[in-house]
Amino acid sequence: MLGKILGGGLGWILGGGPIGALIGVAIGSAFDKGGTSIFRSDEDPKQHGRKRQTQRGDFSAALIVVSAAVMTADGKILKSELDYVKRYFLQNFGEAIAIEKIKVLGEVLKQEIPIDDVANQIKLNMRIAEKRLLVQYMFGIALSDGEIHSTEIDMIQRISNGIGINHYEFLSMKAMYTQQHSQGGQRSYQSGRQQARKQQGPSLNTCYKILGIASSSNEVELKKAYRKLAVKYHPDKVAHLGQDHVQTAEDKFQKVQEAYEKIKDSRGLN
Repeated sequence: MLGKILGGGLGWILGGGPIGALIGVAIGSAFDKGGTSIFRSDEDPKQHGRKRQTQRGDFSAALIVVSAAVMTADGKILKSELDYVKRYFLQNFGEAIAIEKIKVLGEVLKQEIPIDDVANQIKLNMRIAEKRLLVQYMFGIALSDGEIHSTEIDMIQRISNGIGINHYEFLSMKAMYTQQHSQGGQRSYQSGRQQARKQQGPSLNTCYKILGIASSSNEVELKKAYRKLAVKYHPDKVAHLGQDHVQTAEDKFQKVQEAYEKIKDSRGLN
């Protein structure tokens, strides 16, 4: 049952930890089955303490738990946030599994989540590309209602720091998504000319923040920053989670490219 609900293989989540405990209790509540037996593992004891490869099921379980953390960060659970999560699960896992995941999420939302312990489990077991994808997903939830609350950003930053995302990398993603919010949230109040300017993409200042460099950086530093981020966020790095997750990774990859091209254009570079 657990494998079906989580939509794929399981690796380190079978070892339990805070994520295993939260999901286990949730499944027990949602499906009237005890969480303890569900998370029993037959793994080789020689593997104890070794870092196991993240499976789709592991990533799925982490998605559910961080979803609950971000959704409850501002003290209220909005329909728009739940709709976003439903769409993401539906697109990535199919209707049958998505329905079961939402049931589990509903039970996790009722629990007290040990954020720092959850983040530490992810830090110790997930690869960096998967962690980046997780942060992108959390920003997507926060943006779903058209308004990013400071408490949501604080929660995302807390989890981001806890799972080992570099502070400057977090600021890069924050700049990207808050710019998206700024464009979307104010567009209906703009004149036609102002709308056209907004639709051209992020501001030049935001582009520098996305690439994590100063506006005074020279051409060599610009190219170096771009190439570094292009490697970091290449969609192939999360292909092992399934082709369905690649689209989310491509979003960041494309925004990095967009920021680079806009800076080049502003400087008259080829």
